[in-house]
Amino acid sequence: MPGYTAENEVAIDVKYQNSAYKQPADDNYLLNNAFRFNLQRTPTVTYFCQRAAIPQLSFNIIEQPTRFGAKVYKAGTSYEYSELEIEFIVDERMRNWLELHDWMRSLSNAEDASEFIPYEQQTSTAEIIVLTSAYKPYLAVTFKDVFPTSLGQINFDSTISETEPVISSATFRYSTYSIRTLGDFRP
Repeated sequence: MPGYTAENEVAIDVKYQNSAYKQPADDNYLLNNAFRFNLQRTPTVTYFCQRAAIPQLSFNIIEQPTRFGAKVYKAGTSYEYSELEIEFIVDERMRNWLELHDWMRSLSNAEDASEFIPYEQQTSTAEIIVLTSAYKPYLAVTFKDVFPTSLGQINFDSTISETEPVISSATFRYSTYSIRTLGDFRP
């Protein structure tokens, strides 16, 4: 009889007694190289992207003092996203670096208004596609109203003996991001 207990025993529901319920549904771990980055406004940056991170989400708290000296912490009223940061290989004609450079200059040009673009063209949409261990798309992290705030330097070095690609970085701000599953996958 399910849930029956003797006087000194604790009842465990029958469905939890099966060993299949003790195992995770998926024992594959997330791979740090299983992603694709897409920034609509800059397709060459998309192709050469080497690193991207889903930004941190932090929640503001309210500190409530008590008369006993201990502080009580309560959930706050707002949350904050950190910046979106990527690293990419700079192609030999510097097209991807220049795409970001020109985008940033068009946002605020101190010299003249010739490069300035209308407000509705100043932002873009970005996406990090998370792949499974079989390299199939699983999750899409979509960033809205993305614009660059920092473009990394390009370092040249004639003292190294091995030829290495030049890697630069870019930092973006955005209004929000959302996470959705793709295809038939379920979290």
